[in-house]
Amino acid sequence: MTFDMTNALPTLSAGPAADSCCAAQVGLDRGLDAGRIAEIAGALAEPVRVSILDVLRRSPVAVCQCELVPLFEIPQSTLSHHLKKLVEAGLVEVERRHRWAYYSLPPNPLQELTAWLS
Repeated sequence: MTFDMTNALPTLSAGPAADSCCAAQVGLDRGLDAGRIAEIAGALAEPVRVSILDVLRRSPVAVCQCELVPLFEIPQSTLSHHLKKLVEAGLVEVERRHRWAYYSLPPNPLQELTAWLS
């Protein structure tokens, strides 16, 4: 197969339309903590974690882990893993009472994410 290189492709003139494409000044937000936003988004990437947050959001008091286990069809160790990820991301607070762990939401746990999205 050979190509006829004698017929050049047409070019567009650099008129006003060419300038309007780049009229918006796009740049990085130097104040953005992209790592923190990614950490929050990563913690929310698992549906079970979103469900855990929903349970805690609707509870007026801290919820014991023993109350969470029967709500989810996963082993207790897996639930603990998900809770740990939420705590590490700062989306959930944990309070130890003797041998039990009680979970609750801090004030405005998704404030950073919602501020970034708006």
